[in-house]
Amino acid sequence: MTIAIEVVYEDNVFKPLGHVEGLNEHERMVAIFSQRPVKKGLRDLAGTMTHDEAIAMQNLIDEEFEKIEGEW
Repeated sequence: MTIAIEVVYEDNVFKPLGHVEGLNEHERMVAIFSQRPVKKGLRDLAGTMTHDEAIAMQNLIDEEFEKIEGEW
């Protein structure tokens, strides 16, 4: 079984931020930790692409939506 849960590290212990389903008390598991990604607002992303990159991305989006047009 593989699950991902959000935890906080306090007092040298990793504590889940909510109830964890499917685990038994004292069950041993292997944990892999990664930092929580920082969510950025759109204003933080403004200006991070060149004009040509923005046009290329818009063209790609338009092409993908053309493929699914009418499937909604």
